[in-house]
Amino acid sequence: MQSPSTDQHLLRNRNRAVARSFYRQLRTEGFTHQQIIELSTTLLDFVTEDLKDHSAPQ
Repeated sequence: MQSPSTDQHLLRNRNRAVARSFYRQLRTEGFTHQQIIELSTTLLDFVTEDLKDHSAPQ
């Protein structure tokens, strides 16, 4: 069984690897730095909306 700190470390490493891969793919596809920032903002907006939807009283 792994400790919570080990789990957090593994999760952080996995997230960084996925983000790095996604970033490289976007750059390969021709996205500019500004477009990647805008995409990131849009992704955060979707997460925020989803969190609001799930926390709203039913």
